[in-house]
Amino acid sequence: MAPKPKAPPIIFTDDGWIFTAEENVSVADLKEKIVDGYAGTGGALWWSTGDHEVYQFETEIGEKFGDDRSDLDATAPSFVHSATPGVENRIAANLHGLIAECGGPLTALAQLCREAEIPFFPRVRMNSHYVIDSSHPGYGRFRREQPHLLIGRPGEEFPEKSVEWGIRTGLDYAHAEVREHMRRIACEVFERFDVDGIELDFMRHSAFFRMAEATANSYLMTDLVQKIKARLDEVSAQRGKTLQLAVRVPPTLADSRRIGLDVDEWIETGLVDIVVVGGGFISFETPVDEFVRAAASTPCLVYGCIEATRHSDRHFLRALALRWLTDGADGIYLYNFYTMSPEWNRQTAAEFSDLATLKKLDKCYEISGTMSFSPTEGHSAAFRLAHPSTPLPVPLPTDSPSLGPTLHIRVADDVADVTGGLALRLDHLPSEDRLEIELNGRALPWDQAQVSGDGWSRQQAAPLFWASYPTRPVEQKMEGVSVEFAVDGSFLRQGINEIAVRLVAGQEDRREQVILTGVELAISH
Repeated sequence: MAPKPKAPPIIFTDDGWIFTAEENVSVADLKEKIVDGYAGTGGALWWSTGDHEVYQFETEIGEKFGDDRSDLDATAPSFVHSATPGVENRIAANLHGLIAECGGPLTALAQLCREAEIPFFPRVRMNSHYVIDSSHPGYGRFRREQPHLLIGRPGEEFPEKSVEWGIRTGLDYAHAEVREHMRRIACEVFERFDVDGIELDFMRHSAFFRMAEATANSYLMTDLVQKIKARLDEVSAQRGKTLQLAVRVPPTLADSRRIGLDVDEWIETGLVDIVVVGGGFISFETPVDEFVRAAASTPCLVYGCIEATRHSDRHFLRALALRWLTDGADGIYLYNFYTMSPEWNRQTAAEFSDLATLKKLDKCYEISGTMSFSPTEGHSAAFRLAHPSTPLPVPLPTDSPSLGPTLHIRVADDVADVTGGLALRLDHLPSEDRLEIELNGRALPWDQAQVSGDGWSRQQAAPLFWASYPTRPVEQKMEGVSVEFAVDGSFLRQGINEIAVRLVAGQEDRREQVILTGVELAISH
């Protein structure tokens, strides 16, 4: 087995929020509001360089945001978020102000992170499927001037809201011009700047070829990764410093291959040094362990990804971290947590860095829900393309009371001395109905259930988290019916826990089918 390099226990990511949220950003602001927030955590900082081939760093190859300031509209929203109007001028002014002050944000961040002893990687988004008007400055000249390089060909029509329709404006890597442009951008960030590596983010966004051609064209993407890795190794040798190539990929090896990313080959042949698994949208159904097995005889590091818009409650984060770390993952990658407070960062890093402590902390496991097939548009279509279906949501039959789903939740904790709670979330469960539920073969009496038709509360990422600092998770009211049972450790298993659910209908004239939308299993030590 090849020795593994030293790995930070946690990777923090940043999408460049400060350019959107702040005015007159300086190097001092980058230090105080970004780098200092991660100092002393033992973690790494990976920073996004831009989107849609329009970059927010001092590139000499690609298009910089606001290169043509006359095109900017002070009233227009961000190219990503309609809830943040008037940020075009701010992004451009901040970028070009930093270029004037210090050479640019990548120059400054690389130096600040080096001084703080924080490993620093620029992140290159390998595609983008955001819905952006072609006249918007965030759309970019590369696509505007060369529409024949896109997945959807000029004049081609797709069924509206289908996955094919949603990904039509993305770059098609079947074209050599696309691959060469992205190769040059990727190589620039480690050739010109004193960084520790680079991330190729294949989850932003995860469609690279026409759907019918993706698997057949995977060799083209492998060739691109080979070229970037070869140049990275050359620069490493020149500097006498090992630079690492990281990739973020779909949540399974099979789904990666299906969209044209031969990740298991990349691992086996040493093309990649770090693999980040998934987009964090179906975290509890993401088999990080299969990537760990694929990398077992290699030096490649494996990280599981948690997405803040899906899980911000610390109890879920701890459950995912314990499961993946005990499966052999090298650490945890946090996405969209970039405006959390320095105190939150330090606590999270401390919990993830000490497995003995993590095992004793309270947690909550769940079954992740499937991403919608339709309607989709833009980036949601690309995400749907790259994800498998999951066990939820599932309808509960009313005409066959002996039938119902049997679901599974894998618990990493030692359950010998714990208490817990099983929660089921449902749509359209009338008060006349009841459920028959078994947990690991033991019935949970309905008369001991706490049933609420008024929904439940869940911690979520703060509204407009990308446009303010610092933020904290907020309580959000979730709609639906909640059914909760208290259980002790004797009901639970370390490993797979089986939950059988059957609907006993009490209402004959029903207009809507009962849907089981969520299952959660809380663990208290």
